[in-house]
This record gives sequence, structure tokens and C-alpha cells, in this order.
Amino acid sequence: MRQAFWCALLLCLFFWVSGNAVAAECSCWDDRERHDVEGFSEMEGTIVFSFKDAVSCEPIRGAEVVLALPDRERTVTTGAKGYIVMPERIVDAMGEGIIGIRLKKDGYIPLETSISVQAGTIRSKRYLVSKDLPPESYRFVLQWDEKPADLDLHLLKDDTLHISYRHMRSIPDLARLDRDDMDGLGPETLTLDRVDAASTYRIFVHNYSGEVPMAGGCVSVYAENRLDRVIPLQHQLLNKIDELI
Repeated sequence: MRQAFWCALLLCLFFWVSGNAVAAECSCWDDRERHDVEGFSEMEGTIVFSFKDAVSCEPIRGAEVVLALPDRERTVTTGAKGYIVMPERIVDAMGEGIIGIRLKKDGYIPLETSISVQAGTIRSKRYLVSKDLPPESYRFVLQWDEKPADLDLHLLKDDTLHISYRHMRSIPDLARLDRDDMDGLGPETLTLDRVDAASTYRIFVHNYSGEVPMAGGCVSVYAENRLDRVIPLQHQLLNKIDELI
């Protein structure tokens, strides 16, 4: 079933400009959290990483996080805000390199990723984690930087289904737009409960606010209750379509 689904799914990056406005959903990270993560903590010699639920945006509290550093592994636990804190001196000493991250928490799909350290700087400090899914379900999580302010995720099934912020937001036991963020960072989260192998599915990213360039964006794809792949959004001009898979 999974192989048939991927043969049928076209994941595309689709930009177009729209001037319509709808009510905004609150950001996953409020102003104080943005300040914590984006460098104010570095004034105190620490780097903050934030972990949140990909649907509810609640902090992931009490999760075990293993940091694979160049010389050793360090295990820490997320606090009440879903943060872990790392001394800045570790990154300063590295200069360039990779830090691995593995997160585990009951009820959630394990997260395993890596952080790029460039010139003693870490860019990716915000992470979204999906709750466990039934094996037949798929989840798509769109995350990006503060600009563009508004990206939208669309799911199309043949000519019979269109899930998005302005079309059907939810069809019981089939598909739903879990979250619609309109002020940067994301997430935009969409869940497909089951798949018809005879149908063709398409996932589009819509640059609603029309701002370019695209920076730091990606779509995380969950399948068979695991993180199947992470697809980076390319830095594209408007009105260009690229097939990603």
C-alpha cells in the first residue's frame, strides 16, 4: 500500500500570489519564545532548542533528547517549555560540523535529525514532533522561517477532494487541516487518515503572502508511524512548479 501511495502522490512546490485575508491562527512560538530561541539566551552563553507538538503546538515536556556531539553523546530532558539548553562554548569550539539529535517520548513518533554548525552558528533551533499515527495514516508538516509570513498546505485527491484553509478543512475519517499558521514559522499540518491506492494525491505549498525568497522551509512526511522523509522547499520565484518526489 505504501509503495502504491508514493507512486500516486506528487508533492509539488506551487507559488502564487493572493490578496484575500482570513483570520490568523496564533503562532506556535510567541514573542518571548522567539526571543529565547533566536539568540537572547546566547547573551548568557547558552543555546536554546525548542520542541513542540506538530498539531497542538504544546511544548514537548519530559522528552529524552540525545545530543551526538563530536566527542561524546549527551542526554538531556526537555523542561516545562519544551526547551533543552546547550552551552554555547560547545558550538564555538566546533566552528563547523554536525550535531545529531534524537528525541523520544511516549506517544510520539521518534525524531532523529542533525544540526548544521556553520561558523560557530546554529540556524535550526525549532523542532516539531508528531504524535503516534495509525499505520495507514500520513501526516505532512510544513515549517519555515519568519518570512514568508503565510504559507499554505493543500491536499488534492483526483478531482474529488481538496483540503486547505479555504476549501474543505476537514472530512471525518478521511483528511483534515490540523493547523493553519499565518504569521511565520509554521507549522501548517495536514493529516490523511487513509489512502485509496487507485487515486492520485497531490500536496502543494502555496506562498499566500507572496514574499520571497523562501528560506529554511521544509515538509516533514510521516508514514507508517515514522518520519519517512524531510523535503526542503527550494528558493524559487513565483509561479514556478517543481516536482519534489
